[in-house]
Amino acid sequence: MIRYPAIPLLAALVALIISLPSCSVQPCYEETDPMMNTLLLVSGTGETAKADSLRVYTYRAADTLKFVDARGTSFFSVPLDAANDESAFIITLNGVTDTAVIWYNRHPHLVSPECGYTLVSDITGLMTTHHIIDTLIIDNNNVNLNGETNLHLFY
Repeated sequence: MIRYPAIPLLAALVALIISLPSCSVQPCYEETDPMMNTLLLVSGTGETAKADSLRVYTYRAADTLKFVDARGTSFFSVPLDAANDESAFIITLNGVTDTAVIWYNRHPHLVSPECGYTLVSDITGLMTTHHIIDTLIIDNNNVNLNGETNLHLFY
């Protein structure tokens, strides 16, 4: 009986060489951060409104995060807290400050094999103070990567 101990080793080496190019890492070119998009509207008429000044920020356990600081805008986007099912935002609109609290459920979503997973959310409820904000309405409860408007803010 003849023994060929090098054949299994040679076969393993050939299999490794053939499979190496198929394991190359591709870059991620897709958006991976879902944003909650809010449209500003005039109370009573429902027409799009441009805020003279708009600041949106939040307090999280470690620090304060500022998301928006703009003038002459009618639309803003902010991320929801991926670590919690609730986000609180301090909204200063034309110099008057309100607080908005958003509740949601988080779900993992595969963006692509190159980009991996992200968390998308379904808005389940909201509450706001009413200093300048008249009403905050959920237009589309799915906060995902498609860029659709989620909330209508009437002031």
